[in-house]
Amino acid sequence: MSATNILMVKQALARHADGVFTLGGQGNSLVVDLGDTLLLVDAGPGGKITDTMIAQLRDSIDKPVGYIVYSHGHMGYNNGVTRWLDAATRRGEPAPQIVGHANLPARYRRYRETAGLQSYTNTRQFRSPYPAEPPAHWFQMPGLTYEKRLALEGSERKVVLLHAPSETDDGTAVWIPESRVLYGSNAFIKTCPNAGSPYRILRDPARWIATLEQFSALSPDVLIPEFGKPLTEKAEIEEALTVPVQAMRYLRTEVLARMNSGMVIDDIVHDVPLPDALFGSRFMKPAYGCAEFIMRDLWRAENGWWNRNPTDLHPERPGRVAAALRRAIGDPQHVLDRARALQAEGQLQLALHVIDVLANDPSDDPFAKDARALKAALCEAREKTVTSVVSKHLYLSSAEELLGLPVGASERARGNTGYNWN
Repeated sequence: MSATNILMVKQALARHADGVFTLGGQGNSLVVDLGDTLLLVDAGPGGKITDTMIAQLRDSIDKPVGYIVYSHGHMGYNNGVTRWLDAATRRGEPAPQIVGHANLPARYRRYRETAGLQSYTNTRQFRSPYPAEPPAHWFQMPGLTYEKRLALEGSERKVVLLHAPSETDDGTAVWIPESRVLYGSNAFIKTCPNAGSPYRILRDPARWIATLEQFSALSPDVLIPEFGKPLTEKAEIEEALTVPVQAMRYLRTEVLARMNSGMVIDDIVHDVPLPDALFGSRFMKPAYGCAEFIMRDLWRAENGWWNRNPTDLHPERPGRVAAALRRAIGDPQHVLDRARALQAEGQLQLALHVIDVLANDPSDDPFAKDARALKAALCEAREKTVTSVVSKHLYLSSAEELLGLPVGASERARGNTGYNWN
């Protein structure tokens, strides 16, 4: 991953309770002083960032790292684990024991099998280069795995690893009972839960709800998110853990009611009201995920892939469809004019639907080329109307592809459209 990856945070060691610290890596890496050794959650993305993590930790707490725990199996968080192993060897220390949930090895194997797909989706979603052939050291398997919970005892304090299925099925949260500190892993990001992300497999909101309820039952005094500043006020922690649960339960009730009445998902997402009491909370801010994405995963959890349109049950190849539509249009200029009129009226989404009649034609037909250019402009304008940074990045990446530009080119010219976790 690039050293300028938008997920990075300011690198510094920060204390949050006796023996409990965060270290900036790819998000909040956690450090717990067990007594004779340290426990580290997430080794960072490698390169200069992981080297800085190692140096900062050694300068502040000169103890060997006994455990490296994987918070989950997404790429980037532990690409740099071999650098920690090499650092231990150079100091003559035992190699840290690598710990992860039992589901994590299957994720790593899947990522290696789908390396090209991971490159395609990650490059476009994060607008940062991602290799089509990632190095083998990115997939260092854990030597110790667990299913539900695992207690790791030190001479001064212990930690309890908790299975926290949410964004992934291999999430590991960390509970330090002595100081009542909870590290929420990728189950807690201080914004709307990132279920239903467009490129990702099903992230069942029901399992996410159960994980947040497990967190609430612990009643932590300090709640450390995957990104951003920890929470320390009891009322704020309670809101952070309960409002997303209430919001996802509400969405499930509303979506299922409409599914039971025969509505399809594209109607449902426009029909379900979003009460401000839930969706106005800062902890449901649609900065990464959003309510529409959650509704789409609720639909996916109960449905097959078919959208109920018989035309799409056994569809033709997209190129043949585009060619047939092009031949069916008597005046393609009228389509362009209508899309531009909708653009001028600010009806950008309708304009996108209209222009697709021409823009999906991959040929060098002048009308198709004009349509692709107009679609790129509509995508760039649409980006400014959405709040989810995932949506923003996908619109910008799509615009660049339509114009034949490398993904990320316009971002470098315009400045970064990044993440705000606070």
